[in-house]
Amino acid sequence: MESTPVLTVQGAEHIGRAAPTAAELTVIGRAATGRDDLTLRSVAYTAVDYPAQTVATEALVRARLELSAPDGTGVEARLFVKELRSAEHWPQLALVPPHLHADFLDGFPWRLEIAAYSGPLREQLPAGLRLPAMYAVHELGPGRAAMWLEDVAQPDDLHWGTARFARAAHLLGRMSARRRFGRVAPILGTAARFTGPNTVLRYLIEGRIRNLFLPAIAGDELWTHPIVAAASDLVRDPDLVADLRAWTIRIDKLLAYADTLPMTYAHGDASPQNLLVPADDPDSFVAIDFGLDSPLPVGHDLGQLLVGRCHAGMLPADRLAEISAHILTAHAEGLAAEGHTATIDEIRGGYLSGLVLRSGFSAIPLETLAGPPTDELIDLWADRLRMTRAILNLADGADLP
Repeated sequence: MESTPVLTVQGAEHIGRAAPTAAELTVIGRAATGRDDLTLRSVAYTAVDYPAQTVATEALVRARLELSAPDGTGVEARLFVKELRSAEHWPQLALVPPHLHADFLDGFPWRLEIAAYSGPLREQLPAGLRLPAMYAVHELGPGRAAMWLEDVAQPDDLHWGTARFARAAHLLGRMSARRRFGRVAPILGTAARFTGPNTVLRYLIEGRIRNLFLPAIAGDELWTHPIVAAASDLVRDPDLVADLRAWTIRIDKLLAYADTLPMTYAHGDASPQNLLVPADDPDSFVAIDFGLDSPLPVGHDLGQLLVGRCHAGMLPADRLAEISAHILTAHAEGLAAEGHTATIDEIRGGYLSGLVLRSGFSAIPLETLAGPPTDELIDLWADRLRMTRAILNLADGADLP
């Protein structure tokens, strides 16, 4: 009688409750390799760092499976495991004001990514933009699930130059044109809470922006904090606070203006970090972490595309104006290529109004002010203040209300 091979497991502490059985892992490994004749021999798990404040992400883990063919040949499968959680399991839920808890818990779409990868979105994307393969979804109890995904290998020397930004903007434009409001359903389908135009954008503004950032910006305590004061001395922009406060009183007009623009379904969080570049096809992108699932003004995705790397400290703020001009043109060309009739003024308006609303006020890292004023924190604040100025300058150059 043939003996059952012993499965070797390394790094089990990283996968925790999401650890599948050997039989489940075998199914995943066979799906990932496209072969149903393989035997699982071992699995090694390694943890992946991610921002601790991410609401829906419980853990990120890479899994390397070693399998063997009937002739003894070894076959490897590499997977990316993302463990998701509902907002009620978020360790930092206390940061949400108590009077907003119920609405936050009810409205947070923690299963959006599962729906994106398993629904009709795959067929709505243009050539050059795709989703990662999803091999399994394991339910882990109330409010928890784990996705077993393709681990997209990116080039070791990956560089986001102007041409790559423009290419991404073009493809996002084509995607948005294919996903016009009224022609396709939300990713979450009938389970979507925010189905009307701009409803999810308004939800974001009425929540964290109005309740967390606006009071801080309006008061003096923030700007006299030792970290912020030291960063301001480095930046030497004496008008920044007054200019930022001036934009806060334009929020309602910006939202009303956004309501008048053509609507499409967007990625919602199209930062370069969420547009992976596969090493075997570096002119294409793999879109992950779809963020917002309601119709948004045309051009909206350009905001997160522009500031994503700057927000992460990977791009200086003085590059944003140059990149902005290129991505606006490329995005407009992508929309037009799919037959969308939005004008350049409408696209610019949707882009820059969304940029101010989502990033103009929240670029300042309020969550960092509890600790002592280290050089690293002061530099971070200086970078974010420069980013804020760059955003306001772009908005000032447009005809926004």
